[in-house]
Amino acid sequence: MLERIRDFSAFDGSSDEESVSSVPLSQIAWQRLRDDIICGKLRPKTRLRIGKLRETYNIGASPLREALSRLVPDGFVVSLDRRGFMVAPISLREFRELTDLRKLLEKEAAKLALAKGDDVWESQVVASLHRVSKLQTRSAGKMSQTMREWETLNEAFQEALFSGCMSVWLLNFRRTVYFYAKRYLRVCLPAAAIRDLQRDHRAMTDAAMARDVARLQNLIDDQLERIYRKVENSGKL
Repeated sequence: MLERIRDFSAFDGSSDEESVSSVPLSQIAWQRLRDDIICGKLRPKTRLRIGKLRETYNIGASPLREALSRLVPDGFVVSLDRRGFMVAPISLREFRELTDLRKLLEKEAAKLALAKGDDVWESQVVASLHRVSKLQTRSAGKMSQTMREWETLNEAFQEALFSGCMSVWLLNFRRTVYFYAKRYLRVCLPAAAIRDLQRDHRAMTDAAMARDVARLQNLIDDQLERIYRKVENSGKL
């Protein structure tokens, strides 16, 4: 699945009408299908029938087929050889690989960020911590708008924390693996368990501001291993 890695910068749909209209329908279909697979709305092994997808997304058959074909090498969709498409399955073995790869990439990004990050970087980390901490999500369901907002802010905190490393390739690889792993959290864990990640934000920020590389790397390692154990014990894989 990870043989072909792309920069998964999201088309967020927030552009003005002229900008959105200039985006090919196949690109819009690719983004919406990918987002629904990652968030768990389209479950693993779900058959992706063109007729039903046309009704769901209000997009024609040709752009949908093109989008599905693109999602095959991305690792989110499986081609069934003349029988259409299916959402790619997930497995504990794959999630173990993703977890170990995230540890490798994020600890290296953290080391470089703490070595190279300047005052602007520090202010961005602190500001992103404030934004994600401010949003109240206790009663938010997994598919709710509030939960989606929290996830966006959580991802912004992650981006800010590692952005100081100044390596475009490292950041792109980290982001790619992050979205593959996010699918497992969405499919296997309840909303409360996902939001529990927030408890590490303050400690990570404190370690980053203190330029304590070992402390931040340990926090990253502990958090990712804790997530793996929760997925492992979820009974969903």
